[in-house]
Amino acid sequence: MSNDVADDTQGEESTGLPLTSLGLIGALARAMEDHQREVIKPKKDAPRDPLVEGFMATKQPNLVIEIDGEEVGHYKVNLTKDRFEIDDQVEFDEFAEDKGEIDIVITARPAFVDAVLAHAQRNPETGTIFDSRTGEEIPGVKYVPGGKPTGTVTWTWKKFKGQPIGKGVLLAAYKRGRLNELLVETPELLPKTQPGASDE
Repeated sequence: MSNDVADDTQGEESTGLPLTSLGLIGALARAMEDHQREVIKPKKDAPRDPLVEGFMATKQPNLVIEIDGEEVGHYKVNLTKDRFEIDDQVEFDEFAEDKGEIDIVITARPAFVDAVLAHAQRNPETGTIFDSRTGEEIPGVKYVPGGKPTGTVTWTWKKFKGQPIGKGVLLAAYKRGRLNELLVETPELLPKTQPGASDE
């Protein structure tokens, strides 16, 4: 118990606030975090599905966001990459066994699988898959072309000299009320009058 009291005292001394005030701020932070998760996050994620659907129709992976002619940032539809994967486990396991790369459970060792797939190449004329290190054909492996949407979208703020200036551009426009008409349907995102500010 004495340790708890000592810890509380140290916390008060380091912040200059009594523990009850720190607790109140902590509770407010939790409420805001819940609000973020329940109300704000769905708005943040809202462009994802239309962007992915739009990519399927137009193959356009990027959406640049601007306000008043200034770029704020851009969304990018994340796409799968070309890759190789095991197509016939039995054939591949026989191949791995011939190479001495079988675990007790009679499956190819994961490190061997990773190495083989990392060095796999495809002959565009015959479609056969081979090891680029040895030229040997690899049975039981197939080529899976990429370029399909993963279902996720990445947001990137416009940057200048490594600094995310797009965030400042957007927040300044937000404070000027430039987004108010757009946000009528989402009043929880409209700027609020600051506590203590006069309504008159």
